[in-house]
Amino acid sequence: MKSVDPGILPQSVCFSFTPSELAKQLYFYPTWCGHYYCNKNYFMRRDTFPPLLVVFVRNGLFHFEYRGLTFDAGKGDVILLDCTEPHYYQAYDGLEFLYMHFDGSNSHEICQHILDQNGPLFQRDNNVLIGRQLYNMVEFYVHDGIESMFQSSMRIYHIFEYLLAPDIQKFHNENPVEMAIRHIRSNVGKDISLEELANVANLSPYYFAHCFKDQTGFSPMEYVINTRLDRTKIMLANTTRSVSEIAYEVGYSSSSSLINMFVKRMGMSPTQYRKSYQNTSE
Repeated sequence: MKSVDPGILPQSVCFSFTPSELAKQLYFYPTWCGHYYCNKNYFMRRDTFPPLLVVFVRNGLFHFEYRGLTFDAGKGDVILLDCTEPHYYQAYDGLEFLYMHFDGSNSHEICQHILDQNGPLFQRDNNVLIGRQLYNMVEFYVHDGIESMFQSSMRIYHIFEYLLAPDIQKFHNENPVEMAIRHIRSNVGKDISLEELANVANLSPYYFAHCFKDQTGFSPMEYVINTRLDRTKIMLANTTRSVSEIAYEVGYSSSSSLINMFVKRMGMSPTQYRKSYQNTSE
């Protein structure tokens, strides 16, 4: 399908999609996608538009105004917008970009979370994966591809995955959060402090805690507690060790400390959990 918008050159293609009611209820779904070549006459200004927008710039410059920010996105950059908010964008001569409008499920909430963490402009190595995903999607439909609602949803899921993934350029070959998680798992029976984990990650405690929460959804010390309780559940289900023995194994100084935390997080005592899991009576 060819676009008739001003400034879009003839070699450009785009596709429009009508989601089913089931897709609207359960899945992410695309509403438009395309591969555009543009001159400076292409622009869009809206106060609101229902779907979200992700753009990958293949060549040239793309001007954006959004959330009080004004910026030019260049080759390799990715832009994410919630188009229900006012937005303006305009091409420079020589612009080539891939895009997808999409919606569905809790996509707007995820988008807002990403925008709050990063803003609309992404400039990092991960972007090539998003560009590849959009290019493959357009090519799929250029060649009359047909896919299920689930398959379409997975395309968008992967784009969210890449947007939420840590910047591989920033962390080089080692993700400091993953280093800290491995340390927690290897030392779950010992005292573990925030400062210790920050040293493992080679980051300041404040910045480390911020990165850890961004990537896992938990503070570092919450993750320590969850790891201890996960280990406790495994031992309750698969061994006959006493609660006191398990408490020592997972880093608690007394069985009462473990019991109190287990009841607080799980809503039942360790003994009750063991009975419910093993389906046996005392």
